[in-house]
Amino acid sequence: MFLRVVRIVGMVTLLTALVWSQQKKEWKDRAEFDLYNEMANEKDPAKRVDKIKAWREKYPESQFKKEGLMVQLTTYVQLNKPAELMSTAKEILAMDPLDVTSLFYLTSMTITNNNTAADALETGEKAAQKLAFEGDKVFAADRRPQTSTEEQWKKAKDDMEILGLRTLGWIEMTRKDNDKAEATFKKLLEKSPNEGQVAYWLYTMIRAKPTRSSEALFYLAKAASIPQDKSGFTAAQQKQIDDFFLKAYSNYHGQDDEGMKELRKLSLATATPPEGFKIRTAAEISVEKEEQFKKSNPQLAFWMHLKGELTGANGEKFYEDTLKGAGLPGKIEGTEFTKLKGKVVSHKPAANPKEVVLLMDPSQNIAGSSGEVTLKFETPLRGKADPGTELEFEGIASGFTKDPFMLTFDVDKEKLVGWPAQAAAPPAKKSGGARKGVTKKK
Repeated sequence: MFLRVVRIVGMVTLLTALVWSQQKKEWKDRAEFDLYNEMANEKDPAKRVDKIKAWREKYPESQFKKEGLMVQLTTYVQLNKPAELMSTAKEILAMDPLDVTSLFYLTSMTITNNNTAADALETGEKAAQKLAFEGDKVFAADRRPQTSTEEQWKKAKDDMEILGLRTLGWIEMTRKDNDKAEATFKKLLEKSPNEGQVAYWLYTMIRAKPTRSSEALFYLAKAASIPQDKSGFTAAQQKQIDDFFLKAYSNYHGQDDEGMKELRKLSLATATPPEGFKIRTAAEISVEKEEQFKKSNPQLAFWMHLKGELTGANGEKFYEDTLKGAGLPGKIEGTEFTKLKGKVVSHKPAANPKEVVLLMDPSQNIAGSSGEVTLKFETPLRGKADPGTELEFEGIASGFTKDPFMLTFDVDKEKLVGWPAQAAAPPAKKSGGARKGVTKKK
């Protein structure tokens, strides 16, 4: 992990290994010059450590002390010795507080080492602050190495500012100062929008606040949707985060492929959610649909609620305590309607019935149905009605069975609407004789 971090930032961060003081320096003697060159040109980093130690012990006040420390720094990088590397970086900064290479290692190793001790966080914070907020000093023109172009020097400044902000945000998050970390991470995303890890960190902090679930999902979508070659995640990590996003979004909002696609697109287009951004929960969507349904079809909505109560665990008790003897329907959610509606399944007798069975849910098929409601009349209806005929009624609940389900109403014929009008009976034939009371003319 240590060497991988070094490679991620690239060779730009090592340019200042050649930034030597502009002051004219002199070797103490020829022996110092030869020993230094022997040390610097040693190919084996393990042997080089011994030669550095010998040079430093013999020439502790050398005018080239910083240059020797830079060789020592590079050696510990090659040997993958982070503790020694950081100790050397601190020595260099004691001589030159703006040395970018030392600031880089102390900053980057803060997250890499995952050392949350107070002193380690403080060390990383001081270095990161210089990179994030004092870039004009650290990358002043007179500090640019001759081996680096102005364009490279500017890019190094931008890269180090991003590294500094990322590390500061991580330190603040580690200290549980989430508000401050959130502000730092958002500032970072404005400068570097493909920070997949930072987007995921924002998700982990914000998701703990129920009122900000939509915003949390925005950052999770960003972490999951940034291309893997830019996000900083491995392919396995990217897949894991993407799978988690799919599950989290569906659990919160419900299955919605188009909505998920739009959220991914938005998360990549903006660093932070736009003002007023909100993802509706599955429960909110369900309530909204229910309210729309109640407004568009209050009779059926009322019936479905009523049937839900009757088919529940306490259905019989609900009927006895609430429905039995009650006149239905009534008023529902501010919408008044005077009759329930259903379609004829059957009636008996076949003509002039006193009982009519209805199916209340229009989405169900009448064929093969035994119905849900029975209407009973004290005097028979005239004629008959075909299956599927739509009737509206109001009546008094007078009977209920849960299995098979059937709710019975006593209904007055005057409160039934939709029964087919029957053709009037033909008039009686007239007799051939003279009408009573009429005298024929002679």
